[in-house]
Amino acid sequence: MKCNNCGAPIQMNQKFCPNCGSPNVEFKKHIDDMEQYNKKFNSTRSKVIGNSKWFVNYIAPITALVITMTALTLAIIGKNSMIGYDIARKNQQKYYSSHSDEIQTKLKLLLEAGDYATLYSMDYVGDCSIKDNDDKYAWNDFYNVAGDYVYIRKGIISMMERNNSSYYGDEYMNTISRAVADMEDIVSRRLNLSYHSVSKESIKYINDIYEKSHELLKAYCNLTDEDIAGLPDMSQADILTLITRRSFE
Repeated sequence: MKCNNCGAPIQMNQKFCPNCGSPNVEFKKHIDDMEQYNKKFNSTRSKVIGNSKWFVNYIAPITALVITMTALTLAIIGKNSMIGYDIARKNQQKYYSSHSDEIQTKLKLLLEAGDYATLYSMDYVGDCSIKDNDDKYAWNDFYNVAGDYVYIRKGIISMMERNNSSYYGDEYMNTISRAVADMEDIVSRRLNLSYHSVSKESIKYINDIYEKSHELLKAYCNLTDEDIAGLPDMSQADILTLITRRSFE
């Protein structure tokens, strides 16, 4: 990345250009993006978990569909009952099946927009995911990597908010290191020797998430390009040690 004023090299997390001293406009934009992401993620997560009715309303504008009132009613009445939950889930899956093409089209639009957090939330909470010729496992690696990306971002944001607490700092360092280790495992090992078929289309987006995650680690955990290159060969404990050391340099 280059300074908008003098063209000198500048890092995303540098507030001012080291050459001319001009403010780094990308720094403020990136911080704003991170803050907006945090607000959106927390709001979405709390609403989805706390209110099943909101989930239906959330899906509607994305898929341009409305889940049947029967499924909704049973989901609310039986939220503490496995019987009610199972019936609601079956109705939901039946609805997804009958509107599969429309749902897949809307999910692909989110994919093209790079809205990986929303896609992950919809799969994790609502079991509404991208399919590849009806193969429900073909996008597993994508969703696993997307989940790791969400936790890396969440961990970084949480550390920034609680930078005066060593307890929470350690907790979020662990969150980040686990997510990084899992992502490296998927991309470097399991993706090449997968126990299930992997969608060729998904690999493009897995790589995009992989690169974005590395940019976050460089910008907010002070990892170098050399550090990033060595991550595939490191254990979670080694990654935790590296991130902790770099973050306090």
